[in-house]
Amino acid sequence: MQLTRKAEYAIRAMVDLATNYHRQPVMSKDIAARQDIPEKFLVQIIPDLKNTGLIHTVRGNSGGIYLGKRPPEINLRQIVEAIEGPIAINHCLAGDDSCSRRPGCAIYKVWQKAQGQMLAVLESTSLATLAVSKMPPAEAQMPEGAGRVSNEIEIDV
Repeated sequence: MQLTRKAEYAIRAMVDLATNYHRQPVMSKDIAARQDIPEKFLVQIIPDLKNTGLIHTVRGNSGGIYLGKRPPEINLRQIVEAIEGPIAINHCLAGDDSCSRRPGCAIYKVWQKAQGQMLAVLESTSLATLAVSKMPPAEAQMPEGAGRVSNEIEIDV
């Protein structure tokens, strides 16, 4: 499986939105310029991301694009599937029972394991993680508590 350019551009655009999370909404022309994405191509990607709720758009002078969820709540799998549809590294894993060899196929379990591991990596990679790794060191500090869930209590004794 190879990601299309459209999926790559969608990931770049989403990382840009996450990097600029506190300066939203962001204009699509600014994202296109910063991420080296043809603006006409980005305009075609936006509806797919919007239809899945990953982004929202606002029209007008102070309008633009903003994330539909906080960066830690969006992962790479969600972005890729918004553009490409369900991910399958082989047609036998697409869920449509199109392969008649599947019941006795020696390689099916290998494909299944490989896909499971790939999906696990995509699911465990949040937009927040990618945005922080892209920021210059001075900006890389996420706001206090952003993206962290904890049940620990700190007590001074």
